[in-house]
Amino acid sequence: MTIVKEYILDYCIVQCRDDNIVLLEINDGIDVNAAMVAELTQLANENMDGPFGLLSNRINSYSLSFEAMKALAYYENLVAVAIITPSVKSHPLVEAQNALISTLSNKPIEIFMEMDPALNWLYARLRKTADDT
Repeated sequence: MTIVKEYILDYCIVQCRDDNIVLLEINDGIDVNAAMVAELTQLANENMDGPFGLLSNRINSYSLSFEAMKALAYYENLVAVAIITPSVKSHPLVEAQNALISTLSNKPIEIFMEMDPALNWLYARLRKTADDT
């Protein structure tokens, strides 16, 4: 894995990788809105060649607006979302947000405690997508 491009935005760090994974680390206290998701998806479009997986390293506490969740749910090139939450306390909130996104889009979303299992799961989802096309 190599980082193709890294962006440091006011609200997050975005790493576009050569393995079709976009890694996000959103800053603490941010309320992610639809405009932010539009900016993030534009960066993904510029750097990813086709379908990709999103890896959200949730090391900070932040929220997503309903509009942001809808924008993620309907983003066509996004195959799957893996979320790393090192704190068990944050799992219920993350699960509730993910349930809504998944219901809107049928995109698989999983929560992990560590990076390696999350990446392996995303790689499997990307392989399945490639096999289905």
